[in-house]
Amino acid sequence: MRNALASIAAAIVLCHASFARAVTQPNGTTIPTPTLYCDSGQPGGLSAVFACACTQNGVCNIGASCPGGSSQCDPGKNGTCEATIWHSVNDNSCIPSNQSGLDPVTDAATTPETFHPTCALTFTLLSRGTAIFKNVFGWYNVTGSKPLPSDLHPMLGCSDTTGKSVVLDLSSEPAYKGGNVGFFLLTPESHASKGTCDSGDCCPSLSRLQSGTGYVYYSEKKYNPDQAASAFVHLLIYDSHLSTQKFYFAWEDMFGGNDNEFTDLVTSVEGVECSGGGESCDTGQPGACAMGITSCSAGKLDCQSAIKPRTETCNGVDDDCNGKVDDGATCPDSGHICYQGTCVKSCAGGEFPCAGGATCDDKSGLCVDPKCVGVSCTGDTVCRAGKCAAACDGVVCPHGQTCVGNACVDLCKGATCAAGEVCRDGVCLPGCGSCSGVTCKSPLTCDSTTHDCVDPSCPAGCPTGQFCKSGSCVDNCDGAVCPDGQTCHNGQCASGAANPDGGLPAPDGGLGGNGSGGSSAANPENLPTTQPACSCIVAGGTQSGESGLAFLAFGALLLGFARRRRRRRAA
Repeated sequence: MRNALASIAAAIVLCHASFARAVTQPNGTTIPTPTLYCDSGQPGGLSAVFACACTQNGVCNIGASCPGGSSQCDPGKNGTCEATIWHSVNDNSCIPSNQSGLDPVTDAATTPETFHPTCALTFTLLSRGTAIFKNVFGWYNVTGSKPLPSDLHPMLGCSDTTGKSVVLDLSSEPAYKGGNVGFFLLTPESHASKGTCDSGDCCPSLSRLQSGTGYVYYSEKKYNPDQAASAFVHLLIYDSHLSTQKFYFAWEDMFGGNDNEFTDLVTSVEGVECSGGGESCDTGQPGACAMGITSCSAGKLDCQSAIKPRTETCNGVDDDCNGKVDDGATCPDSGHICYQGTCVKSCAGGEFPCAGGATCDDKSGLCVDPKCVGVSCTGDTVCRAGKCAAACDGVVCPHGQTCVGNACVDLCKGATCAAGEVCRDGVCLPGCGSCSGVTCKSPLTCDSTTHDCVDPSCPAGCPTGQFCKSGSCVDNCDGAVCPDGQTCHNGQCASGAANPDGGLPAPDGGLGGNGSGGSSAANPENLPTTQPACSCIVAGGTQSGESGLAFLAFGALLLGFARRRRRRRAA
């Protein structure tokens, strides 16, 4: 009796947990129901469909029946599948009582309703269940209005059988408008006789739809033909547990609803992310680890880290994600120190005297305001006139640059990332067009050659030192607010002193290796003559600063880091 009560209690807890996350019809019915049934002597229902959604064709994780007296039941683990179902002793021989993996009830969602393509899409037909109708499945462009029949693009036809797969490359599809997409189900149901095929023809088509035959249901449920009358849920969406950028679509095909099994057509689409996926986000972690890319989990956006901690290098980036930039970073050449993400010559020893009234701080090797000699500042502060002050408060760097230690630098200048990658704030990420790459936010579009996001309103691009803004090329200094004592010239924040190595004005002294600095003019020999580069070292095409500028405001990727270093960049 005690064991029986424990089992009942466990079942109640499980049931409560399921109902806590369950999707319901307007009348309160939990869906899908049932998740398992007997279909011609074999397990049927969404549980059985997911148990046969495996990485190997022809494999199903369904255990054999377990009659009374057996000492051990088949666990059903035959491959890598979305779900596993198996019998207990004396179970119904057709309907297993055990299930693990993707759960038809607790993992069901009605969102996202729209999706963003990340690469070529693969449409696969998993099941037609016991449906009478030979339904059609396809995609449409999301425009903010109900799709016209001319913008419904079938991918799986009425004669396609289980296992059929079709690949669609939207990058070369003339009908694709470049934004988000939705999915639809086309049925041949008679308007006059519910649950029957119009004129006895169970194969729907767009031409029949335009003549008033059948119905079409959308992933954007507000457009469904029975939405106003019943608000019946026609589509359940499942995020794959095995693959990224893959979703399952389980449909109910009768007008006004029917049996709630959601097996009338079950398909998968691989190569899509939910709308808003693939965009920059802040993980809340320090440094480079703050870089995240949004992805869909259980129908909701989640920020997944794109970077793991790595060895600190002199690049202006907190590579090891401990909240400190370039701490412990060394320079390969003796007599050089790490300053604002670049290895520069040390003034210590007097070989390179300071200019403009600055004094050499022998401890840091930097030319600083005399009042800042020996002053060590921590966190996101630098020394000004002998006192520690916030380094980048109020600074808006020129377009494509980031404020690091009271100086605006392009962390991706001269970066070399792997083929198909792009550099963002000194870190290489998968470029747009790849299945796990960044998403181009409207109005930007993906350049298939550079794998970067570009502004189509400037089709010829912009000259060096300019970026595209609403169809016009404007100077990178547009809207810039430089650090103290500096002005923006030719896309660079700098003081008036000439830099003999780079031909550009030299920036004022700022944060050094020990956190001390000054606001006076510093010795150009003690300042960076080249901008910091991305720490990616895999061979590939050089990523120019300009190509990164066309991308969306990706500074949000380092928002967590920004809170610690108070970085600022141009909008």
